[in-house]
Parts: sequence; structure tokens; C-alpha cells
Amino acid sequence: MDYTDFPGAPAPGTPLCALDTLPDGGTKCFEIGGFPVVALRRGADAWAFVNACPHQFLPLNTRSDALLTQDGTALMCSNHNASFDAQTGQGAGICAGQALAAIPVTLADGQLTVA
Repeated sequence: MDYTDFPGAPAPGTPLCALDTLPDGGTKCFEIGGFPVVALRRGADAWAFVNACPHQFLPLNTRSDALLTQDGTALMCSNHNASFDAQTGQGAGICAGQALAAIPVTLADGQLTVA
């Protein structure tokens, strides 16, 4: 599913957040005009997904904001413990064959923006 398939998807050029607001090695969940986003950061790299588990389209952080596994390789849905590769969004377990919808982003001048 493409991020633009979700209602209210932000248009290219929409600012998402400043890089320095994302915890290094962590995640941040927020909304842009009501559109749910989960952004991740590792050093100078950042990327984002629609914050909606493809299992039931609930936000990953409905029950907990602790989304990353201890080793930082997977995002865990707090609703049903579905896991997703933190880099690619590809699902495992009950969401095998599904994926989080990636939001294409650019990073310039410390700002994460929809590409």
C-alpha cells in the first residue's frame, strides 16, 4: 500500500519534523494535519512510515510508545506484537507478507520533508 492511499496523506514538500527532534536510535510518533507518522533516526539518517499497522490499521503506539526492539532492528506494534523491519517496514509474524507504508522523505538543512 502506498502512503498516498491513506486519507489526508501529506503532499510532497510538506515538512514533517526537524531532525534534532528525533531521538538518535529511536522513534517519534506524531501527526501532520491528522495524518499519523512514525519517524526513525540513526545518526544523520532519518526515514518515516505511516503509523498504521497493516493488520488492523491501528497506530503502532496505541498501547505503548516503546516501538523499537532492544536491538533496534524492528518496530513492534503495541496492539498485537506484529513486527516490522525498522529499515524497510517489511512485516514478520502475523504481518508476514505485509509492510508498513513508507513515506518518501528528503533531509535538507536539518528538516525532514515529504519527497
